[in-house]
Amino acid sequence: MKKMSIMVKTLGLLVVVLLLASCGGKQSQPEQEQAAAPVPKLAKKYDTLLFAPFTIKEELAKDYPQAASELQSSTMTALQMGKQFAEVDAVSGNVAGSAGTLIVNAKITEMRIVSGAARFWGGAMAGSSGVELELRLVDSVSKKVVREEKLSSWNNAWGAAWTGGSTDNSLLSDMGKITAQYITDSMPAK
Repeated sequence: MKKMSIMVKTLGLLVVVLLLASCGGKQSQPEQEQAAAPVPKLAKKYDTLLFAPFTIKEELAKDYPQAASELQSSTMTALQMGKQFAEVDAVSGNVAGSAGTLIVNAKITEMRIVSGAARFWGGAMAGSSGVELELRLVDSVSKKVVREEKLSSWNNAWGAAWTGGSTDNSLLSDMGKITAQYITDSMPAK
């Protein structure tokens, strides 16, 4: 009987330690996040957006070969649906400069998507999924970079576990919408 009591106490202590250890993560968020700072406006308004092919770091491309094209497609779709620009299109080569045209480049620099099996078996302990990218906006006439920004989105591991991994699966689509909103918010009124 005494051995059983010691085993129960030891098991209970082990569970508490595991729960406390699982609370550690890549980032911590305050309960109430600060309001996001407004996006600085570009010097001039652009009515045409041309997307150069998005890229991804070579070591990430091995695990996520379609990520760059998925992110680009999601970003372009969100901007087309917003109907705030006269043209949103992809280009593959050099672009002839024309007034009012902005070239959009992006490179995925960090990415981790928890697999469905890992989320099923590990739940929140499988960790967070996320993507980080470097966005570069280039004036097509001057060929000067008018904005460079690092954007990222990491999901909450507990939320992802609670939803069965749906936030893991929608990560690139969600990041495309975030990128599109950033571009839209960068445009001045006139």
